[in-house]
Amino acid sequence: MIKDYLIEIFEPSLLFGLLCALVGLSAAIYLDFTAGVVLGIVAIIGIVIAQIAVNLIDDYVDYKIGIDKETIKTKFSGGSSLVVDKKVSTNGILIIAIIALLISGVLGFYLLQFLNIGVLYLVLILIVFGGISVIFYAKYFTHVPFFSEPFVTICFAVIGIGVYLVASNSLTNVLWVFLLVCIPSGLQVGVAMIANELPDRKADKKYGRRNIVIMLSNQKNYSGLYFIFQAIGYLLLGYGMVERFLPITFLILFALIPGMYLVGRGIENYKDPKTHEKVMGLNSIMAFLYIFLLSFAFLIVRVV
Repeated sequence: MIKDYLIEIFEPSLLFGLLCALVGLSAAIYLDFTAGVVLGIVAIIGIVIAQIAVNLIDDYVDYKIGIDKETIKTKFSGGSSLVVDKKVSTNGILIIAIIALLISGVLGFYLLQFLNIGVLYLVLILIVFGGISVIFYAKYFTHVPFFSEPFVTICFAVIGIGVYLVASNSLTNVLWVFLLVCIPSGLQVGVAMIANELPDRKADKKYGRRNIVIMLSNQKNYSGLYFIFQAIGYLLLGYGMVERFLPITFLILFALIPGMYLVGRGIENYKDPKTHEKVMGLNSIMAFLYIFLLSFAFLIVRVV
């Protein structure tokens, strides 16, 4: 039983929050804000714990409304089979989620005492935004047409900029960091959703969800939007390098384009959940590697 709860808690998707948070810390280190590295690490720990709470709440809500009982389970989609198979209890995961929220909240308020007044106000706004996201996303925001993927993109971009603010304790370059590195990292979570939502289309539509995969008419449109999301990220990175805000080491991310092309074609040629697992797996590798390389491209400059 304990093993099942650990599997439920430590979902692979936690890597998205961890890596997006590391992007913010890496940007702060690159820009010579090194005094707050320890506080940045504490912020990352709080963010991962908060994401655990969000994931558990999502699984709780999806089970209670019945959607997870009808989705086809794959390695990357379909919700929690552990909840559906009653290997973990809904009350149990809800209690763990509440505890995780309390812990992350304590860590958050601990960090606030170290921040300058301007940074403090902005971080408080981000905390409120995060709280609203946790409470309303699964039950309400998923029912707004075309909203899920862009909203999640922004949420994970906010994770990066939040860590940057805590680590740097400065508003210097905050807008550029948000636009040129945090948005591209958040976009990878958005494209992961596009790929992973395909097997759940029927169940999601039945229960009133209105994500992009449901609202668009065919798979060519899905793959087209996947490529648009990726293009936006690369355009932002390219602009950052041209303006010399980002180091030339960010060119390493362009090596991932062939793999992303294969993912886009896989989305376009979707047939069934089982065969689509390979596409979702490749997409996860590309997304995780992309976000990791954002941090690497900053840090390698400092090391060299």
